[in-house]
Amino acid sequence: MNFPKSARVRKRREYLQFFHQSDVKKLDNCIIFRIPNTLGHARVGITVKARTNSVLRNKIKRQIREHFRLNQNSFKPADYNIVVPGHIRVNYQTGRQVRAKLEKLLPA
Repeated sequence: MNFPKSARVRKRREYLQFFHQSDVKKLDNCIIFRIPNTLGHARVGITVKARTNSVLRNKIKRQIREHFRLNQNSFKPADYNIVVPGHIRVNYQTGRQVRAKLEKLLPA
């Protein structure tokens, strides 16, 4: 199972929709925005605020993408935006913590 571009939220206007018409779920170290879509499959967008270095940001994004890739058939057809806010202290464990929260929210 791969993670094609069709499974990603990519355009700025798509990201802006999350702030106007979405369901919001707040977890300890991330916020999940969800908008139903008509595509028949789930898509994910990931936003990690830039208060940390790029290595940590990309590590967190990889962890979230991997969870989504492995469980994409379990998600409802919707667009998801997973945001790690700037006030969260980001370290090498943050990606695993976010992934663990997502696994509790949606068991595989």
